[in-house]
Amino acid sequence: MGTSMNLPSISVRKSRPEDLPAVEGLLSSASLPLDGVREHFSSFLVAESDNGVVGAVGMEHYGRSALLRSLVVERDLRSTGIGSVLHDALLTEANRSGVREVVLLTTTAAPFFSHKGFKSVSRDAIEGRITSSPEFTGACPSSAAIMRRKLGQRVLILCTGNVCRSQMAAAFLRSFDPWLDVQSAGVEPAERIAPLTMRVMEEAGISLANARSRDVREFVAQSFDFVVTVCDHARETCPVFTGPVENRRHFGFEDPGNARGTEAERLAIFRSTRDAIRERFLKFYHDELL
Repeated sequence: MGTSMNLPSISVRKSRPEDLPAVEGLLSSASLPLDGVREHFSSFLVAESDNGVVGAVGMEHYGRSALLRSLVVERDLRSTGIGSVLHDALLTEANRSGVREVVLLTTTAAPFFSHKGFKSVSRDAIEGRITSSPEFTGACPSSAAIMRRKLGQRVLILCTGNVCRSQMAAAFLRSFDPWLDVQSAGVEPAERIAPLTMRVMEEAGISLANARSRDVREFVAQSFDFVVTVCDHARETCPVFTGPVENRRHFGFEDPGNARGTEAERLAIFRSTRDAIRERFLKFYHDELL
């Protein structure tokens, strides 16, 4: 894996059997449980410096669910960003392997994981084989917070031409979460992205240089967790999806491409639409995708 960090001589890689004593030492010094570590150590990641292993995080697989555990960093290196890099690397591995939800138990780190998109849930909300893990059955105290985060949700965003609104919405969702699979399309796709769309998104720090307009018919046989229409015309003419679609949503926005006036006036309308889309889809992300 070899994920480099901004700290000198520190990288994140998959664990090796010979790393186990060092990781167990880190966990013991942080008063974290060792139950199940040896059995699941092949799914751990470690942060390594020139002086050896300085951090670790583990994952236990239970079908399409995974238990995140044992996120630990050497005491002198805490608050340096190593924990965040380990967390992100583990979620990337989990998403790549088809995990759809990550669960954890914690007594001290709930604020850290809440910032990472985990939500507190009741013990009854967790089902399946994951509840038989050592952390659930006794390694963590009953007072531990239980948190969960969804991964790999597939979202398709539709408008008429796929040159303005759906492109903006898809780009913002991708910027919110690298583990979402977000596509956009049009029911009447145009030849190219509107130049003012590209300009106002560039102002927001997002490049659409490689984006292209796509036809919704490319996606009708695919499965999606959400299909979201952002214009009334797309809602009315949306084809029947033959692949499974779990949820449908409609968030309507006026088409900035219809704006008239000077370039400055049209640019103001594109910016207003961009900002409204960002706000609405950030709410959608927090309310329904996490």
